[in-house]
Amino acid sequence: MIPAIPFAPGAVRAFLLTQPEWIARVPASHLSTRDVPQDITGPFVTLRATGNVGPDPMMTNPIIQIDTWVPKIEIIGGTTDPDEVAWDITVLARDLIVRARNIKFRTAAWSGKWVDGPITFPPDKTRGVDFPLYRATCRVELRMRPLPA
Repeated sequence: MIPAIPFAPGAVRAFLLTQPEWIARVPASHLSTRDVPQDITGPFVTLRATGNVGPDPMMTNPIIQIDTWVPKIEIIGGTTDPDEVAWDITVLARDLIVRARNIKFRTAAWSGKWVDGPITFPPDKTRGVDFPLYRATCRVELRMRPLPA
């Protein structure tokens, strides 16, 4: 039996947390494979598997979506527009992932490939008009291969 491919969003999370450029921009507690917390005081990134491509159903080519969420400038401080902060962080994640080659994660190894993005969205005001979240997204494909037993 062919071993199952491990949780791809977790593979990307583990990889990003080893990258000094990433850690300098986004603390480990602000990178998740789950939801954005209610109280967000700085850039927050979510990773999700949004699909799987390729000729077989063994999940060897999962698509990972990277969403960067940034609160308004009055919360994050500085002079850079929150849209631009979200864009820059998303691009950093994309660039690190697409340059990654043969990264080991549990029972597999992966390499990254760009799919699309970054893409920006109108501010998300579902938390109220006084608490907009700015968002940029991109998607990458992981080519995952089981490691020899």
